[in-house]
Amino acid sequence: MAIRSNQSLADLATIVYKDPDTGGILINTDVYLEVGNSTAVSTINSTFFDATANNANYLGGVAANNYVTLTTDSVISANVTFQSNVYFANSSTLVVNGVSFFDGNVSFSNTATFTSNIVLADTATIIANGQFGSTGQSLISNGSSVYWGIATPANPSPLVFTPSGATRSLTGYQESGTTYVVRTTAITGGSLQLTLATFTPGLFSTVNPSSSLNWDVPSTGFTVNVTNPSDFTSEFISNVYSVYATSGVVSNLNLFTAGSKSTTPAGGVNWSQSFTLGSGYIYSTSNTLAGGSASANVDFVANNNGTESHFISGLATFSVNWNTPSLSISTAGLSGDTFLQSYSSTTYSINVSGITNSSNYSHLVTGLNGTVSNTSGSGALNFANNIHKDNTGTTRTANVVTTFTRPAGVTGTSYSTTLSGYSSVSASFTYPSLWLFTSSASNPPARSDIVSGTGFQGSVNILGNQQKTFAGFVTNSQGTPQEFWLAVRASASQPTTFQTGASAGLLSGVSYVTGTVALQPDSPLPGYNAETYNLYGITLQPGSTYVSIS
Repeated sequence: MAIRSNQSLADLATIVYKDPDTGGILINTDVYLEVGNSTAVSTINSTFFDATANNANYLGGVAANNYVTLTTDSVISANVTFQSNVYFANSSTLVVNGVSFFDGNVSFSNTATFTSNIVLADTATIIANGQFGSTGQSLISNGSSVYWGIATPANPSPLVFTPSGATRSLTGYQESGTTYVVRTTAITGGSLQLTLATFTPGLFSTVNPSSSLNWDVPSTGFTVNVTNPSDFTSEFISNVYSVYATSGVVSNLNLFTAGSKSTTPAGGVNWSQSFTLGSGYIYSTSNTLAGGSASANVDFVANNNGTESHFISGLATFSVNWNTPSLSISTAGLSGDTFLQSYSSTTYSINVSGITNSSNYSHLVTGLNGTVSNTSGSGALNFANNIHKDNTGTTRTANVVTTFTRPAGVTGTSYSTTLSGYSSVSASFTYPSLWLFTSSASNPPARSDIVSGTGFQGSVNILGNQQKTFAGFVTNSQGTPQEFWLAVRASASQPTTFQTGASAGLLSGVSYVTGTVALQPDSPLPGYNAETYNLYGITLQPGSTYVSIS
């Protein structure tokens, strides 16, 4: 049934009505609407419109130029984007470089399903992961994407060799999809053993100014040195994490003042950094003469592929030991004077070790059986009674008491302590043998012929200490015979053989006379006892005679 313009309203009401649910105007499906004039009429029902539209600017709300209808083989020279699935029937073939082809790029934003062949021309390329690929590479899937790479055989060798001219060096090892740098190789028990590169940084720390300090020198901080392995660059030590004492007293890291790193830390980059005290401290806990010590562990921060965390697989340590001060006093030994002489004084020296600054100690010096020339340092000890050969047993000492003051920077609190010492005086004398002439054997030398004051007469010839031998020419310059006398300390070893002659090769025994003489200074000191010498006399004729006594 058609709706015409001359139909009654009752008829129209049965044909066109309002939908009670949607409110839309509906036409019964068994009728249609004719629209037009007396010469042209178009029919409209619920499913079709049999006339022609006068334009097609929009189709279903989409601009008409987005629609392409191909009824013959065509060339599309612009980009074509498929944003949903594209299906090709089994009987269809997508031919590239054939009759029908795409002259521009084709992008599939979603899944594209091809159910028949895809043919690529010789000059066509496939881009995967932004690359064309290179000679020898294959298109490989990792399960979530595709990329160009070298296909891995079913049972590949895990060894990676690096070429250098005609040689190949083993530099890598593949395991579980990861290639590790080979650090070292060795043949052990007939087997090739590889040590793979791992993150093994070198972590070092030293205390400043030194790990061994004098008792009065404070520590000024510490320095760290980091060696990041050059064959494992995905991880590196980037910073200092903390410092904590293992002995002594060491403040927290935040109290130290951090200096600049020697270079920016990175994989394979070595660096160092110093930390000065600021308000921090490194203290010994000793409050005595003992120097004490302090030590600490230094922890670090590791950067692993951009993520930083506390590195717990290694640490650095530093330690400092303070020297314990020592004190010594020494007196100069007295020797070289003859038994006729005496010593009136000696020098003494005070030495301190383990202390840097002399203002941190002071001396008080005294003498026993003598007085000192300097009560606050080295000087001379003047004896109350001169030392002679018979009073060396009397004790004479130089004594010192030293007060040490420790600065607060070493232990946190200043304190003082003392150390004392002394040195005894030692003295020795010589007893030289002598020879001289007298007029005859019946006129042996007396003390006055030998001694002058605390020395010997000019006519006396001095030999070695307690010497009992003599060999050489002796000249009697007088025109008459004279008696040659050898004087040897009585308590020393004595000669037994006496010879004379024209030369050392022409000697014969000779008779001799003996005697003794008591020798002492012209003015002996209190307690001095005269020293007895044995005398041996040989008569010599005028001129030179070779004398041998042993």
